[in-house]
Amino acid sequence: MTRIRVVISSRRAEGYIDTVVSVMIIMMLIVLSINVFSFLTAKQDMDYFTREMAEAASVNGDTDSINTHTRYYELCGETGFDPSYYWTADYYNGYYGHVQYGDTIRVTVQYTKYLECFGIFRIPVTMRATYSALSQVYWK
Repeated sequence: MTRIRVVISSRRAEGYIDTVVSVMIIMMLIVLSINVFSFLTAKQDMDYFTREMAEAASVNGDTDSINTHTRYYELCGETGFDPSYYWTADYYNGYYGHVQYGDTIRVTVQYTKYLECFGIFRIPVTMRATYSALSQVYWK
């Protein structure tokens, strides 16, 4: 019993334990900062993705053309993710997705990314980006 008290009250390896705990905390902070940095780059990619989609729709004057869909798949390959998106516009012809010259076309892109917490659990974070442009095509 007295031997156990002596071992418990001994301070011989305290410096090594402090060093190991400090290294573990520093590594966790590095992993967390890498995860946060990946969210910042994903948000920049989403802003680029949204801007390019809105520009493609405004040049074509509609939201449902083959050129707009082709640009979507090009951007998916370029950025490495395929988000969901939806359009908001005052349609000249809603069936074809035509938007009259000078009217606003707004695209909202949404993507769910996961915050990886040391392989133990994942926290879903939904990111959204919205961009608008004016239609550049006059429909008769």
